[in-house]
Amino acid sequence: MKTHYVPILAITLLALIPCTSAADAPPPLTPELVAKNPVSLLPDDLVGAMSFRNDTESAPPPTATWGKDAKLRVENFARPKFSDHVSVSWNFRQAAKRGDVVLARFLARAEYVKQESGEAAFEFSVTQNEPAYTAHLKLPLAAGPEWAVLEIPFVIQRDVSPEQARIQLAFGTIPQAVEIAGFELLNFGRQAKLSDLPQTRFTYKGREKGAAWRDAALMRIEKHRTAPITVRVIDAAGKPVPNTRVEVRLKRPAFLWATSVDSSFILSESPDATKYREALLSMFDTATIENGFKWPKWSGSASNREEALRASDWIQSQGLRQRGHTLSWPGDKFSPRRIAAMRAPRDGLSLLVQEHIRDLMTATRGRMYGWDVINEMIHERDYFKYMPETEVAEWFKLARRIDPHTKLFINDYGMLNSRKSPDTIANYLKIVNELLAEGAPIDVMGIQGHVGRQVRNPEDVLTDLDLLAGPGLELQITEFDVNTADEELQADYTRDFLIALYSHPSVTGFTKWGFWEKKHWKSDAAMFRADWSEKPNAKVWRDLVRGAWLTKVEATTDAEGKFTTRGHLGDYEFNVTANGKTLRQMRTVGKEGAELTLQFP
Repeated sequence: MKTHYVPILAITLLALIPCTSAADAPPPLTPELVAKNPVSLLPDDLVGAMSFRNDTESAPPPTATWGKDAKLRVENFARPKFSDHVSVSWNFRQAAKRGDVVLARFLARAEYVKQESGEAAFEFSVTQNEPAYTAHLKLPLAAGPEWAVLEIPFVIQRDVSPEQARIQLAFGTIPQAVEIAGFELLNFGRQAKLSDLPQTRFTYKGREKGAAWRDAALMRIEKHRTAPITVRVIDAAGKPVPNTRVEVRLKRPAFLWATSVDSSFILSESPDATKYREALLSMFDTATIENGFKWPKWSGSASNREEALRASDWIQSQGLRQRGHTLSWPGDKFSPRRIAAMRAPRDGLSLLVQEHIRDLMTATRGRMYGWDVINEMIHERDYFKYMPETEVAEWFKLARRIDPHTKLFINDYGMLNSRKSPDTIANYLKIVNELLAEGAPIDVMGIQGHVGRQVRNPEDVLTDLDLLAGPGLELQITEFDVNTADEELQADYTRDFLIALYSHPSVTGFTKWGFWEKKHWKSDAAMFRADWSEKPNAKVWRDLVRGAWLTKVEATTDAEGKFTTRGHLGDYEFNVTANGKTLRQMRTVGKEGAELTLQFP
């Protein structure tokens, strides 16, 4: 017999907002909501009534423990096949009826998490146990290092008994430790409407129009990123030519505006692949092949190498700059199997890394403006069980000898995206300074800009950048995305993050880690949806990166044959038209500006 299941819940869009203190419970309900006498659907004894599911074989095993402060801590060390293989749950304490309006609310924070954004990723669900186990709602949630208030209003869609209904929090998404506090599940019956209940939306300080930090940043952009440009037009006798049409166009910015790309898809022949290439060329001036040059892929087969090099050839043929990613990644799971299978003490491991660097850089010499010499050294520590960290300096020195003209990057995450950023920055600076002391020729400190649902205030991002600028190296944002389904928040934060980063004089480049939903590691973070419709964050990119910051000015010379403007730094094309003739000249505009004279014969 075929059984038909009816969804228990209808839920509205949810977003998150941080709590400014480590409170034990969400903020009190308003007097109006209290007067509606909601009934709790949770058991009185959350500790005793909780079920903990652990369907993993990880060592150490996941845990779910309660502290004396009545906070639940769930720690997961694995990536099980399904997120609910590490979960906690409770049955309803009493029945609920179809049409009842319910509010779930609690505090959550990430104690630690193995993810670039620094956010815990877990699921909230309501299930029924009979006639068969079925999850009717799986709502992805996130929480950063700050306590966050999560408030989820919904409507019961069918009568449920306590034995049928179960609330579940699933933590098997990524390795992480998450704390939960003040869990409430309040049934307002028919006494409230969904619109009456709190439904928090995430925001950030400095988002508002006219924010002082943004005005100051835009002034810094004008100061640090633009310079005066003067064009003088004269005739064959050296006399000024007034009322002459002048076009000033920035062709290649000095600042790098980049994205990661899928090498196989670049080479594909399909309508989507064609649109992918067109979007790449219209939105960016620099590209990084996402996976093709990583050690396991590069060493996997001759066809893998050929694909990566052919994609690199295409990128180069289109006049785009390239950054190589990555020469080394010191985690066993990011290494070829033969490396991960080496037994202690792994003699010769550093020499194998150097052999790979020599092979890859020789094959790509002259193609890359920069290379990530090492990736995520703070977080991936397997290699350093067998060698000192300072051995990495030898890898940088080797890379410099092979290709003296490419910039050498160190790259890591956990910065610019949470209140813990300064601590990670301190660790990063310690490593960088130790490598510099060993003679490592590091040119650029790469900062992965992966952002989740909880974003860091732009003013704090600027303070983080000031800390990172300490060693005096270039800074680049190497892997930016905002992973949230809230497209308005995503667009606003993309705008403000771009403004903050571009305003800081130490930053020299910015890489989006993907742009199309179907070829993005975090689909919600893309700029183009699966059908190639543009999201609001794509418009932000066009308005700023391909608009306001890509100088294009058309005007006429004055009575003295001059035209003066300001433009963003980079390589320019100047076109001057008079009497049906056009003169064209290329010139680089640096911080000192540019003055050029064009003479008509």
